[in-house]
Amino acid sequence: MGSFAPQTTSGLHDVIGNVWEWVADWHSDDDWVVDERHPLQDPRGPATGTEKLKKGGSFLCHESYCFRYRSAARHKNSPDSATSNNGLRCVADAGP
Repeated sequence: MGSFAPQTTSGLHDVIGNVWEWVADWHSDDDWVVDERHPLQDPRGPATGTEKLKKGGSFLCHESYCFRYRSAARHKNSPDSATSNNGLRCVADAGP
């Protein structure tokens, strides 16, 4: 842990892994502008859908075809998809 300098004011290190990370939200074709439907903090996707949202980027990303290798990058895929460049991240509160 800590290969790079913290990327946030809360001190998170290395927030991008080697795989696209599945998140709880369903994918939406909305433009995701910040508004009352999509607040700046903790925006939520639709309650249902056909494709799940994943974020980040993977070891297969290359600037010639995948230029979104960053924690805010979004991509979609069917929920039954299983490839070597998809994964998840487990998180927990650091506690007091």
